Amino acid sequence: MSSERRRVHQGIKELLTKVFMPAGYPKTVTPDYLQYQILNAAQASCTSLASLLASRAVLEGIGVGDSSATATQAMLLSVLQDAFGRITTIVGGYYLGTLLAPEAKMYRLLADILNDFALIIDVFSPVYSNLLFPGARVLGLCASAALRALCGTVAGGSKAAISLHFATPSTGLGDLGDLNAKDASKETVLALAGMLLGSLIVPFISSLWATYLLLLTLVLFHLGINYIAVRGLSLRQLNQQRAAIAWICYRNNKKAPTPRQVSEHEYVFDRPGIIRDPTTYCIIGQCHTGAAPLDVLRGSALSPTFLQIFENRNYIVCFDLRTSFAVDGARESNPPWPILHVCFKENFSSDDQLKGWLLAIELCRLISCKETTNLANPDAQVALLKSMYENIDFHRLVREFQEDLERAGWNISENYLLSGFEPKALLSTVALMTDKKPRTQ
Repeated sequence: MSSERRRVHQGIKELLTKVFMPAGYPKTVTPDYLQYQILNAAQASCTSLASLLASRAVLEGIGVGDSSATATQAMLLSVLQDAFGRITTIVGGYYLGTLLAPEAKMYRLLADILNDFALIIDVFSPVYSNLLFPGARVLGLCASAALRALCGTVAGGSKAAISLHFATPSTGLGDLGDLNAKDASKETVLALAGMLLGSLIVPFISSLWATYLLLLTLVLFHLGINYIAVRGLSLRQLNQQRAAIAWICYRNNKKAPTPRQVSEHEYVFDRPGIIRDPTTYCIIGQCHTGAAPLDVLRGSALSPTFLQIFENRNYIVCFDLRTSFAVDGARESNPPWPILHVCFKENFSSDDQLKGWLLAIELCRLISCKETTNLANPDAQVALLKSMYENIDFHRLVREFQEDLERAGWNISENYLLSGFEPKALLSTVALMTDKKPRTQ
């Protein structure tokens, strides 16, 4: 009997795996896939219940049960909401489209925050006109439609990047189409289960305060679960933050960290271009990639000695004019860390992006460790950059770092170091003249 029961359990398990898991699971997905799916199921249940509360509030707000309300009014409100949503989708796709893959974890969590704000606005919509002004309810519902549309844009792009990560394990080969199809099946079942469960619970939540308390509980659980889910992702492609963490760990320990080790130090939300020490989490520098050369190549950055350093390279790294250090190493600038810029020349590659970004990180690391001081003089900044190639052999370090990254499980064939933005301008030629200042084009 026990053996028969085991066979039945095994058969059910195999059936569920074939229906809801990608073909070849677990060899065709990354190790963090299962944990993410479990947490995704939990957060989807919270969303389903909260959505029912919001739907009931919206129906009350448009006049369901009110004899003075008309179908035409409800239809016009629906059209207005749809218009706001579609416009937001277009604008959001234009401004955020190229940012979603580099910062997939951040935008995946941001999508849930936007959705929760939309739900909160919907739940409170019946009281807007009474507490604020007559048109407040309409404005609130249009705002929630815009937030929900922006959530769809952000969630779609970030989810695509995360799905691609799941379907490209370091060993084996996954099927992105099959993975997306199975994810859609799971989401359908979870949405149905959530609606059925909500249909049993929501009728008993009749008072306003009970509704608000339940909504607050669901939102807190929803955001907490999603935060844990995105923190558990170990993305294998380098963006600015992951490259900074990996490089500093490599320079400190002489060994490249794994994607899992880097994910433990990642911030889900952080300012663009910020460089942090992964051991102390303190900001040690800031770097702007893809800057326009004519905007940042000033002062010492236009000296022949400086330009000769990058003569045969497709990138240029320079200090911002606001960066200044006293002789004793005390920071006098505002903000109190070095600010650098990375410019690119024509025909630059992803490898040039990596080298330029890593050079900026290494400069910040040396300054934070006080391995170099007296950078108040622009000539000292040029000397420091020159020493990176003459004394440290920076390019050899980068090659060894890339090889170590591959052994640690990273995908370095492409990266997201430009954070979705194309360079504002490219440097085509640098003409060095002895009697005049160098010219950049």
